[in-house]
Amino acid sequence: MRKDPLALSRSFCVLVVFLTGLSGSAGAQSYFAFPVPYGKIVREIRIRGLVQTQESTVIRILASKVGKPYTEETEDHDRRFLDRLGFFAAVQADPVVVGDEVFLTLSIRELPHFVPFPKLTISDTNGTSGGMGVRMANLLGRTISLSGSFKLGGATHADVSLETPWQAPGEKSYGVQYNYRDRRDKHDVHRENSHELDLRFGVNLHSDWMLSARGGYLSFGSDTPGITLSPANRDHTPYLGAMLEYDHLDSATVPRNGWRGIFDVTQSGGFLGGEGDFITAQVDLRRYQSLAHRHGLALFTFASLQSGRVGDDIPVYRDFHIGGTNTVRGWESGARQGKNQFINTVEYRYDLLHPRLFRVRKYSLYYGLQLAAFADLGTAWSEGGDFTRNVIAGGGVGIRFLVPFLDVIRLDFGFGQAGAGIQPHVHIHEKAHYTRKRIR
Repeated sequence: MRKDPLALSRSFCVLVVFLTGLSGSAGAQSYFAFPVPYGKIVREIRIRGLVQTQESTVIRILASKVGKPYTEETEDHDRRFLDRLGFFAAVQADPVVVGDEVFLTLSIRELPHFVPFPKLTISDTNGTSGGMGVRMANLLGRTISLSGSFKLGGATHADVSLETPWQAPGEKSYGVQYNYRDRRDKHDVHRENSHELDLRFGVNLHSDWMLSARGGYLSFGSDTPGITLSPANRDHTPYLGAMLEYDHLDSATVPRNGWRGIFDVTQSGGFLGGEGDFITAQVDLRRYQSLAHRHGLALFTFASLQSGRVGDDIPVYRDFHIGGTNTVRGWESGARQGKNQFINTVEYRYDLLHPRLFRVRKYSLYYGLQLAAFADLGTAWSEGGDFTRNVIAGGGVGIRFLVPFLDVIRLDFGFGQAGAGIQPHVHIHEKAHYTRKRIR
């Protein structure tokens, strides 16, 4: 077949997706030198550079298919899903037009099979803990990751996990995670020593939806009587539940547009045995909206509702304390307390320095800087009348340092609590990520 040089030059484009760290990219970026060949039929797809990952794995994930049109939607899908895998340091997509057909070449550079990385945790209850982690990706040439970490400092924490990422519709996804914790809890005034095993099995219903069954076991010990339901000061609680997830974010690490939703219901104890008997229902909604070249909004809503009474059906260590870095900034940690919580955030962000990409040996890394202005509103309650009485609100400004492995370091200055003045808050990762955690 004779290639038309004019058609090649006018229709050539390059899409570069930088996938970095252990959880995603610095924000997928596209650079188009010429008009994209949308609407033309894909004649051939070539995958280059794979060493550990099976080619069939990449082909299954792609929305671009031989015999189907190459569209803006399929291009966006491919970018997001290759990003979501978290296995590649860089992917370059070259769709080239020959006549009325598209020849698509993907040049992939994989992350190293064995990746050590720093681990850092900052919490309102335990301060800073640091250590090291390691991740082994693409085990057996398949989309399986084995990772683990160990941290010391304000708390001792060790974890090990085996998981597969969110893949193509109809495929299965699973995860197994073990956590060990030894820490002081300043809110409930005791020392925790716990072991937790969490299991997940999911089915990808759609490119953006996944339904999962979850189960696990928590062994929780305390050095103080009255914290656990068991008089022996150690609870043994199995749990079982279901989770529905929606993910249509444009980037796994530094999102600028899209929705993320998590809806889950979990039964702890009761007919499953062990201590406690309560149901927890959670709604987690996140919206990112780009406003202009450097301007964007992030909106988060999170609610947790639990059945039963604290101290009878629900152990003391499972109630919620709001106020502080990952709930309502401008208030001291634990300003409000209850078995239920409702937390809302709106945050304006300005890119002072766009994420910039650079390479160190086999790694594609990034850095960036954002300014932020935020407002938080939340409440924690156990009785119905406390819902409105316990509402607190705060606002302020902050700085976001975009860095690899930690994703983002947040430095915020909040106000809202009477007589408390300006409250400084330092944390890592996105606020919404930690709002849903037990320890935050």
